[in-house]
Amino acid sequence: MSSLSTRYVAPFAPLAPFTRRCLALALFSACAAGAAAAPDDTEARIARVLAGLRPPVSFVGDKTWTLQERMKHYGVPGLTITVIDQNGLAWTRVYGLADRELGLPVKPDTLFQAGSVSKPVAAFGALALVQDGKLSLQTPVNAQLKSWRIPENDWTRQVPVTLAHLLSHTGGLTVSGFAGYAADAEVPDVLAVLDGKPPANSAAVRVDQLPGQGFRYSGGGYTVAQLLMGDAVGQPFPRLMQQRVLGPLGMADSTYEQQLPPALLARTAAGVLPDGSAVAGKRHRYPEMAAAGLWTTSQDLGRFALGVQQALGGHSKLVSAALARDMLTERAGGYGLGFAVPKVEGEAYFAHGGWDEGFCATMMGHQRSGQGVAIMINANQPALMYELQRAVAHEYRWPGFKTLAPLPASAEALDKAPGRYRLNAEQVMQVTRQGDRLFIGTAGEEARELVPVAGGRYLQRDQEAARSFEPDTDGRWRLRMEQARGTAQLLPRLADTQRLPRELLLAGDKAAALAAYRTLRDSRDEAGSEGYLNQQAYGLLRRGDKTAALALMQLNTELYPESANAWDGLGEAHMMLADNAQARIAYRKALALQPNMPSAQAALRKLGE
Repeated sequence: MSSLSTRYVAPFAPLAPFTRRCLALALFSACAAGAAAAPDDTEARIARVLAGLRPPVSFVGDKTWTLQERMKHYGVPGLTITVIDQNGLAWTRVYGLADRELGLPVKPDTLFQAGSVSKPVAAFGALALVQDGKLSLQTPVNAQLKSWRIPENDWTRQVPVTLAHLLSHTGGLTVSGFAGYAADAEVPDVLAVLDGKPPANSAAVRVDQLPGQGFRYSGGGYTVAQLLMGDAVGQPFPRLMQQRVLGPLGMADSTYEQQLPPALLARTAAGVLPDGSAVAGKRHRYPEMAAAGLWTTSQDLGRFALGVQQALGGHSKLVSAALARDMLTERAGGYGLGFAVPKVEGEAYFAHGGWDEGFCATMMGHQRSGQGVAIMINANQPALMYELQRAVAHEYRWPGFKTLAPLPASAEALDKAPGRYRLNAEQVMQVTRQGDRLFIGTAGEEARELVPVAGGRYLQRDQEAARSFEPDTDGRWRLRMEQARGTAQLLPRLADTQRLPRELLLAGDKAAALAAYRTLRDSRDEAGSEGYLNQQAYGLLRRGDKTAALALMQLNTELYPESANAWDGLGEAHMMLADNAQARIAYRKALALQPNMPSAQAALRKLGE
């Protein structure tokens, strides 16, 4: 399974040219944007940001991390960050290496791939075309497309797909993300991508559910939007975006071009994959430009965020305040037109993250306070960005971000809470006691502390959803897990003698586990589906539990022997355990079932075939 690309009265000008005074060979160097030195108070704030990285939930007295130690922890070679404050670019800093092989440092004008942060920039361009009357948000896109059409079917005849659908991921279109094309690979045009024809390495983009029915992330939909925008003005997508967004917003170091000219290519970073290996050829190309193809800097993403904030205030010549408000109005899935629109303690933000092969990016801004941040790295380690983003939010006192006061666990909770709770048909959530503290974790997972806070709620440092306990009709405690949009899941207490399938698998009782999972599969329980088990196994891989991941992936191939995806996942687990012989067997099986599977093909090339 390959990684996919899974937030002025007049337009403002670029900042002054960067003075190139970097420690060129330093592994962890910093260069400031602008010719003048920053004031002492700014430098002090920067120092606190760099020493203030933290998990999703912070408690008074918790130790924070430094950027340097977390870059080392995650194996991230280089990083660039731009902070927005008081409706302007406050500062930019760069750290580490743009290219490990060549020892080249990151500079403020080093280009990184933005991944899916390409989408909100493209959406802003689409809204600029709506503003100019070139496109309509509500007109069926097939009535506006010239060079291709979304194939009609029963779904589209009921509800035609619109540009609003495409930009909000509610069009029912397929293909969530794209793997890109290696430096030596043949790159398809956008029509081949949309129809899934060679040399495209992704499936055809089609509607397979009712448009407007709900949110489903679709890079394929943004590729349709890319074609639509080009058809509307008769220009290649990179040129129209340069003229209508990048140029007017002063994004001088940004482009959607995929065949970069030598001058820009010399300034691009080299990507690093999740396992720490280098991207072959340093970087991929993405003909799916609106979805994943933007090359940019953190400064330019900061300029874009300011452009969105200025549009919201009615001070943009590109997009009206009404269209900007529409852009940041939630449709479904916490998403507007191009942006996620999260709320933090009721405070409204806009945000997007991005992942291309070897690169990650994130951008977040408050809708009213004139604050925000853009971060880019040349590694697939997004957790680092969000730790740093939270450091900025806390230092600059972004609305809604708080450091919480912990409370002691009550004697009743220490006595009644410990036990096993049914998470779903195959997995348990276990609460344990260590002295006067409570801990929680799924079977096989390292337990994390449950910290009591006000209102009888408990929080974990690694995620923001609250937990609590309440009695059932027999007085036994149940675990309540808060979820999105005010919903909650109640987990009943399990008898000590009852073992669920995951516990059997982790205990080494493979026969009993396989029988239990077959029962779930045959009863069509989601917890026994191929997709669910694959997702769970990859979660284990991300946590570093390779042995458990391998066991679950092997079981998945026994349950679903005709699934190329299951064999592909098993191959990746074997590779991570350095068992290349078994990896080859698994990948060959995947290709026997799906001959054009890009991830299996790439893996076998990496293994020397």
